[in-house]
Amino acid sequence: MRFQLQSAAISANRLGKLLVSDLSTDTPGCFLYTRYGSVPFLPPDIYECIRSLPNMAFVPMFYIAERKYVLKKFHRGLVSFCGLGSRAAIIFQTDPVDPAPVCASDKRSVSVWATGGRIQLSVEEYTECVLASLPSAYQTPVDNETALPVSKKAGKKRCSNSVIRTGGYLELLLQERRNNVNLAKIPVWVSLAGGNDLQWRLNAIKDMDFSVASGIILDGFSLPDEGDDLGTGEELGNKTYVNQSHWSNLLPKICQLLPPHLPRFLAGVWQPHDIAIATRLGIDLFDGSLPYRLTRSAIAWIYPGWSSHNNKHESIYRSSDGRHFFIVFPLDEANITTLTETLYTSPIQADCDCFACTRHTQGYISHLHVAKEMLGPMLLMIHNSHQYYRFFDDLRLAASTNRLEDFIQFVQPMRFPCDLLAVDRTYESKGVNDSTLIDATINAS
Repeated sequence: MRFQLQSAAISANRLGKLLVSDLSTDTPGCFLYTRYGSVPFLPPDIYECIRSLPNMAFVPMFYIAERKYVLKKFHRGLVSFCGLGSRAAIIFQTDPVDPAPVCASDKRSVSVWATGGRIQLSVEEYTECVLASLPSAYQTPVDNETALPVSKKAGKKRCSNSVIRTGGYLELLLQERRNNVNLAKIPVWVSLAGGNDLQWRLNAIKDMDFSVASGIILDGFSLPDEGDDLGTGEELGNKTYVNQSHWSNLLPKICQLLPPHLPRFLAGVWQPHDIAIATRLGIDLFDGSLPYRLTRSAIAWIYPGWSSHNNKHESIYRSSDGRHFFIVFPLDEANITTLTETLYTSPIQADCDCFACTRHTQGYISHLHVAKEMLGPMLLMIHNSHQYYRFFDDLRLAASTNRLEDFIQFVQPMRFPCDLLAVDRTYESKGVNDSTLIDATINAS
C-alpha cells in the first residue's frame, strides 16, 4: 500500500491517490462502506453498476470478530468470503453508524459492538481477527470512546487516558508484529486519539512512530449535536457560533504536524458540508456511510451538482420549507392526493441518470415504503450512492481548480437533520431509534 500525493500542500487542496496493488482511490475520497460483509441493501451485481464506486472497502471489526473462527477455516480472506470482487478491504475498529452505548475499553483491550452485544478484544485477539481476514490494511486499536454521546464533555483526564491507552495498544501490537511474520506483512493505519483536547492530540503525534504506518486515522473527536455550535463561525439563525475545541478548529494545528506523505482518515464526519471543510483542512479520506444513513431513514438526497463554472444554488432545488435537498419517504398523504399525476410521472431527481431515477417515480418509491417492500430501500441506496460519489467527484474538481471555498459555500445548506436520520424505516439497524418518522419530521420542522 502506498500513497501518491499529487500536490505538496499540508492542508488545503491535498490531491492524491491511495494505491493497493493495481487498485487506486482518488483523494479526497471515501471508502465503500460495508455492513455485514456487503454494501447495505444491494447485491454485488447491482452495486457494481454504480458509477465511481470506490475500489477499497470499509469493513468494521465487529463483523470479523463475530466470524473469526469461520474466517480461519475459510483460509482465503475477507474479500473472497464476502464476495467483494477485486477490491481491497481495510478493517476499522468502529462502525461509524452505530455508536457504542457505554464506555467499555480498558488498558489492555478494546470493545466492539456486534449484533449480539459487546465483544471485548485484547490486542492479541484483535490481531487474530486481522490474520483470519487477511485485509489490505487495518486500523491499530484505539480508545476512541471520547467520541461517544456519553463522553460528549470528556475532560482533560479522559482525553489523556485515551492517548495513553492507545499508545499502550500500539506497543502491544508492534510486539505481535515482531513475533509474527504474516502479521508484519499487513500494512497498519495508526490511530491518533485525544478527544477534543488539542494538547493531548499534539502529545499523541509527538509520541507516535510514523515509520510503521501506511496511513493515519484521526479518531475520537466529539461531534456537536445539531443546534450546537458548529465551531467554524457559521451563522445559525441570528447567532454566530465559534467553539475552539470543535474538530474543525483543532485540525489545522494537528495536520501541520502530520507527515504529508501518509493518507489521513477522519472518523465520524459524514455531513457533506463537514466533509468539504475537513478536506480544506487537510483530510484525505472518509468512511462513505452517508448513503446508508440516508437510505435507512428513507431519505433521498437531491444533489444538484457543482461545476467550476457555475457554483450558485439553483432555485429549482429550493422549496418553502427549506428542505430543497432531500425527500422523505413515504410521501405526505396530502401531497399524494393533490399531486398524484405529477408524483407518478416524476423521478426522485429530474437530472439524475441513476437506475432508480431513469426507471421509477417518486410515487412508486413512496408506495414501496408504505408496503415495506425491500425494493424501496434498494432503489434509494442506488440513488443516494450515485449522488454521494458524484459529490466526491465535484469535491475533487473544486480542489483541483482552487475553488474549494466556493464548493464549501455551495454545500453549506446540505445538512441532514440528525433526528430524521435517527429513525430506522427499514428496521435493519441495531442501534437506531424506533420512533416514528412523523415525530421526527415534526421535531425537525
